Amino acid sequence: MIRMGKQLKFLRKKTGLTQPELARASGVTTSIVNDLENGIRTAGSKTLDKIARGLELHDKERFLLLLNGLSLSKRDFLIPDFSSYSPELLNFLPYVLFRSGIKPENISNIELPDSNRKNLEITLKSKQTLSLEIRLAQTSK
Repeated sequence: MIRMGKQLKFLRKKTGLTQPELARASGVTTSIVNDLENGIRTAGSKTLDKIARGLELHDKERFLLLLNGLSLSKRDFLIPDFSSYSPELLNFLPYVLFRSGIKPENISNIELPDSNRKNLEITLKSKQTLSLEIRLAQTSK
């Protein structure tokens, strides 16, 4: 929780916002921003997504923040509102990483799928790269 708090505080200061300004831009209370930054509480993925949007993070940064938040959450398992990405990929990814023993702090970079790349690529701090492609198949009876 403390690492998440430091990350939020760093991102907030990088954008030049005060806690009340970030709270207003995110649609959350100042006490939530303060408690998260100080490691007093965790937040669900919806709240973190609001804060990430208030910080105007790009998709990659927002994705990493939400993935980190999911590792602390006791109730959320889904990454919300990446509508241009396959929900199967985004909702399966935290489970795959968890089962593989990969924690958010082990990740140095994530490249989300786009028009040039259909795989999600995760680069670990150990310099290993994982490439994931999830394809849905129709089953016949």
